[in-house]
Amino acid sequence: MHLARREKISTVIHVAMYRVDPTPALLATAFGNVEIPVEVIRHFRSLGDIARLGAVTGLEIELLKQPFTDRVAYFEQVCERISARSAPVIVFLDPDVGLAFDIAGPEHVTSTDVSKLFSMLRRGDMLVCYQHARRQKDWRGRARRAFANAPGMPSFEVEALSSKQEHHVLLLAVKKQADAP
Repeated sequence: MHLARREKISTVIHVAMYRVDPTPALLATAFGNVEIPVEVIRHFRSLGDIARLGAVTGLEIELLKQPFTDRVAYFEQVCERISARSAPVIVFLDPDVGLAFDIAGPEHVTSTDVSKLFSMLRRGDMLVCYQHARRQKDWRGRARRAFANAPGMPSFEVEALSSKQEHHVLLLAVKKQADAP
């Protein structure tokens, strides 16, 4: 919300990278494995909270919640949604973990994905990516470098946003300054 207000952008495309869980999650207990109640899973994976956030903030939040099963096809759809917009937009990438430093799984966004989306942006649009903490000492620096070094990215213009209260979360953001030739 801070970036939308600061940049005076009223539309956010939230790229949820939603994955359908094929099997119920199990919780290991002293008495054996038990299924995590579906209500708990729904609470933590609720995409409806995002729509409610738009309503209270006055932002238009377009939630892309198609299941993330085929990376190439999925990001083609995201590119189509970006192209359909005429006013400035923030594209918020929300993978489960964040950027892939090495090998990418479905819980990651890749530098290729970031590069492709950034190339679709128009002047004044922003690309923002969620990054969850890693077990590496310099995870913030590694995440920033992975984002900034995506092909076509203006690496010195990447902004890292963090919070002392939510120290396990990092947002990486960049504003498109010029349209591609």
